[in-house]
Amino acid sequence: MPDSWIQKIFSTMQAYYGQKFILMWRTGQILPDGQDAGLVNAMNVWAERLAGYKESPETLKRVLECLPLEPPTLPQFLELCRHAYVAPKHLMIDRTLTEAEYEAGKQKITEIMANLKSKMSMSNPKEDKDGPEAV
Repeated sequence: MPDSWIQKIFSTMQAYYGQKFILMWRTGQILPDGQDAGLVNAMNVWAERLAGYKESPETLKRVLECLPLEPPTLPQFLELCRHAYVAPKHLMIDRTLTEAEYEAGKQKITEIMANLKSKMSMSNPKEDKDGPEAV
């Protein structure tokens, strides 16, 4: 997950909950770059665990628009994401098939099924035209 997304999530949560959210992660141990080690660690872990929502930013947006009264832990935030999930648009069919496309697809399926039936009957030599009972 991009760092900018995690920073947006944390800044939104800080704006919504104030220090109550940040204090959940802050350890007081300051890294050489001046950042709190606990906060950096939390952001890294959140980025790892939320990586599955990279293809669905709309899910994260929905969660941030409907936050609970108390700041969520990571497991609680993940649960909110599961309930607010929006399927990525690029995985959806955006249009309706034309009648010709529909019929061509149906014909192709019929051909495939006939081909499979033919191959299946060839692979079972005990069965003849009268069926398995005639053997």
